[in-house]
Amino acid sequence: MKERFWIESDKELTLKILNLNNVPSIELVDPKTCMYPIIGRKYGQHGGKDISLIHTKEQAVDEGYDFYTKLYSIETEYYMEIEGLSVKGVELAFVQQAIFNEVPIRTAVFGWNWKKEEINTIPIEWRTIAIRALYVTGLTHGLVKIGVLQNESVIVLDITPINNKFSEDVVESKLPFSIGADIEFMLSCDHELIPASTFFPVEGAVGCDERQIEQDSGEYALVEIRPEKGQTPHELYTHIKQLMEKASEMVPYENIEFHAGSMPFRGYQCGGHLHFGIPSSLSLLRALDYYLAIPVALTEETKTAKLRRKTNHGGLGRFREKTYGFEYISLSSWIVEPNLTKSILCLAYLVATHHHELQTEFLFHPNIQRAFYHGNQPILKQLWGDIKSTLMKTSSYSSYENELAYLFDIIENGNRFNESSDIRKNWEMIIPNQTYDTGLIIQIPKKIRQKYNLKEGDSTFVCAGKNMSPATIHAYPFSFHNSNMIQLSKSLRSKLILPQDWNPKLLSAGRVITLGPIIGILAARPFDRQTTYFQHLFRLAKEKQMFVYVFEPQDINWDQQVIKGTTLNGEGIFPFPAVIYDRLFSRKANNDYDIDEIRAKLETLNKIPFLNPPAMVELTSNKWETHQLLSDEHDEYLPETRRFKHFTDLTEMLDRYGEVFIKPIDGSMSRGVMRIIRRPTEILMFHVYTKTVQQFSRVEELFNVIEPFIETTPHLIQEGIRRKKYNGKNLEIRVYMQKNEKQIWFRTGMVARLTSNEVMTEDLEVNLRLSIVMNRLYQDPTERRYMTNQLGRIARKIVATVEQEVGDFGELAVDLCIDQYDSIKLLEINAKPDNLFSQIRAYKLRSLAGIRLLNYAASLAGYKNQV
Repeated sequence: MKERFWIESDKELTLKILNLNNVPSIELVDPKTCMYPIIGRKYGQHGGKDISLIHTKEQAVDEGYDFYTKLYSIETEYYMEIEGLSVKGVELAFVQQAIFNEVPIRTAVFGWNWKKEEINTIPIEWRTIAIRALYVTGLTHGLVKIGVLQNESVIVLDITPINNKFSEDVVESKLPFSIGADIEFMLSCDHELIPASTFFPVEGAVGCDERQIEQDSGEYALVEIRPEKGQTPHELYTHIKQLMEKASEMVPYENIEFHAGSMPFRGYQCGGHLHFGIPSSLSLLRALDYYLAIPVALTEETKTAKLRRKTNHGGLGRFREKTYGFEYISLSSWIVEPNLTKSILCLAYLVATHHHELQTEFLFHPNIQRAFYHGNQPILKQLWGDIKSTLMKTSSYSSYENELAYLFDIIENGNRFNESSDIRKNWEMIIPNQTYDTGLIIQIPKKIRQKYNLKEGDSTFVCAGKNMSPATIHAYPFSFHNSNMIQLSKSLRSKLILPQDWNPKLLSAGRVITLGPIIGILAARPFDRQTTYFQHLFRLAKEKQMFVYVFEPQDINWDQQVIKGTTLNGEGIFPFPAVIYDRLFSRKANNDYDIDEIRAKLETLNKIPFLNPPAMVELTSNKWETHQLLSDEHDEYLPETRRFKHFTDLTEMLDRYGEVFIKPIDGSMSRGVMRIIRRPTEILMFHVYTKTVQQFSRVEELFNVIEPFIETTPHLIQEGIRRKKYNGKNLEIRVYMQKNEKQIWFRTGMVARLTSNEVMTEDLEVNLRLSIVMNRLYQDPTERRYMTNQLGRIARKIVATVEQEVGDFGELAVDLCIDQYDSIKLLEINAKPDNLFSQIRAYKLRSLAGIRLLNYAASLAGYKNQV
């Protein structure tokens, strides 16, 4: 059981190990979810006879292959013989008389042979990949097959161990040897990345790493210190400290921070490279990985450390040959804190001195490698006892015991170094009390600059709402993982009155850049039942780079053209929005303002479109005008409705239907609604909102009570509809109609609304998925499908009629019911509907409704093609 068997005999596991170590290699695929065609493979070595092209999922299952890989178009294949860390020979596959196969299988069985190639003809990058591929599998001697793709990149195709095991001549490190370093860190100004080249030259002891923010931008992202080498770790530490002090003096501002660690800003990995003045060897590299990289991993922030380990500089076995010896590049930037720096330098020197004595039997176990790359510190911590005891047995340990105690305590106490802290403060540098201002800068990705013909370094004007400012265009430092995001300097944000955490979209015309979309929700505090809905829109908007805030009419500062609004992060002052979503239900004038006047000023004088314009809201809030508009084309779906003016209106409607509703024409939320039922011996009047009942013996008595209401407030009288019931409750169906970003109408969803009352009230309403109700009411699938489609078709027709009258708008709830004769009737249309999908746990529909609403609003603001 002590023999190594788990890598050589398991090709699938080999590929997993290579992938884990970020070695370019054949990709494993899942036949249930992958794109076809793929390659089917079997365990073991079969001279290529186990390889087949799989075209369908059914074929993958039926033919019983063990694992599957992506299909590649391989131009050329090479075998490299690797001994330790060296390439000993190279062979190229060539064909004599290939046996036809859809996938070229370059083995002797299929008519292929191999011929020797000069090692120096193979690019060094390819050789490095082959060496590391063998190294991470734990083998010391083997053949690594690589394939050259059409783009001239290479992938590892196979690894075959060679039985005559290579035995490295382990050479003790000759003391003393030099130790050096180059260490990177990054700068932030007011918590945003600022290029290192703002303060430092490219060359020199304190300079810039070669990585630019954007190719040929001339802006370099990382600071790199290049201390003189030392003959001891303490000497090197002194040189590092001197350069840290020099770097701090070159940046004399308290609002600029230095950040080290694995990845202070996502996408920019920071390295702490060590230079050893001794030859590289397999023994030394393994010892550094096991006794240095793993302990350092136990002190790092897992979130960023595991991201760095996926890069070409992170991970196990990363080194570069140098004239002075070699450079070990696996570690992240370890200058977070001075005691940590000194401790790691001493540990590195100790390991390099005694590598020939240090065993690394667990380094290549798949579980250990997975724990290292995934940041599973509890698993790695289980190795610590063995690592520590082995180090303490070395003869040089006592020379570094005091320095190493600091690192050992951190590991054993489970502490982590905070990468977000300013390392200048950790190093107790003197920081002058002055502030750096980056100026009015807008950072724009190259793709967007090219789209609008914007040039880096050019001056422009930036507009947000009614605010405008001059600005200078710079490259955006994170376009490699988000090419649609822009960034503003603190000064520019402050001048435009934009929140710090919003990354806007961009439009450009002439010399003016417009930022947005900014969407204002007009509502009244307290938001009560709308609070959750608004918060949902806030979160969706943030994901889509939109900015949404809620405000009241009295929050508007007309003189300064700003609004006090509320967001997820609390209250703030913001620019005027580009679009308004009107969720203000009350139409009554306040002592301080007239809401109709405010809506008119926003829409007409300030040219701000409403998602549902005031004309639309005005129409739907007037039940009589709505009825008249719809009666021309949709009379068959409408209950009989009259303006309630005379006693005869009441008597005629009661004689005809026995049940009627009396409603204020401009009422809402069931306020003022009266339900009248005539029975043989009595007449009952139910006040829906107050839930009270009055009893009358004659119609004249009833009218005497109603007459004062209809004289002061216009009312209508409407037939009572005997509706379908579900579990003894009256059924209504809300059809939620919305426009998308292309301003095309869609039916987002339908909700069944149940109530024991004849009129829907919020406190007594029960909402269900419509499918549940329809499955019970219509057990015949054909009939059920017909009724469901009819509901949607009628809602779409009603929306079209309303739009012809009032112009474009974005959403409408159409409330329908099905009567006792299976006829569909319109109850109401609502221009300010609640999103009921969360109540029926239809969370995908809830998100879809929010996204469509925001996308339509963005299109009104001019961002039609950017959502």
